[in-house]
Amino acid sequence: MAAIYATSAFAEQLGISKASLQNYITLLEEHGYEVRRNSRMHRQFTEQDLDLLRAFLTLYKQQGLKLKEAAQTVTDPTFKPSEMAQYAIVPATPQISQFEDLSNSMQLLATHVYGIEQQNMQLLTLIEEQRTQNELLIDQNHTLKQQLSGMMQHILDQANEPNAAQIRQLDRVEQQNSAIMSVLNKLNVSQLDAPPPAPKEDSSNTQAKGLFGKFFK
Repeated sequence: MAAIYATSAFAEQLGISKASLQNYITLLEEHGYEVRRNSRMHRQFTEQDLDLLRAFLTLYKQQGLKLKEAAQTVTDPTFKPSEMAQYAIVPATPQISQFEDLSNSMQLLATHVYGIEQQNMQLLTLIEEQRTQNELLIDQNHTLKQQLSGMMQHILDQANEPNAAQIRQLDRVEQQNSAIMSVLNKLNVSQLDAPPPAPKEDSSNTQAKGLFGKFFK
């Protein structure tokens, strides 16, 4: 069964740090090289990967190629890692390893900063778009308020102005009131012109006057 290495064990086989290995693998993957991954998307290295990485490090550290040049060479379909077997990889000294870790960390930091800058640019664009949308919403709200105010004023004006039916009804009521007042005035006039009724005499007084009249004739 072919040997399978995790990232840490694979870095130990090559004599480099885990951070340096991750940086090299990322560079190789950018040039089309594929590393096996498990169901959790963790890299799993094989003996074939070990041969290719040894060749890559030989070209970079011993033959003076730049990282991109070494990556292009080993990822070329015609490249055979067995042709680099005669070159032995000297494990990196602690000082060199620390320098490589620092260099890789700086490269990763630069990449991270660039990513943050891109995100900031996107955020600024979104903020500007949101500000424009807010201004549009404010303008629309102002327009709606004006339209609503005009509608309310129109409704109030219509409510304060009587319509034709109301005017006709008021005219009929006034005519009825005038007719009633006319009848009342006529009744009052007829009562004033009539003579007052004669006072009624008491029958006892009438009889008394008759008796006295007889004595004083």
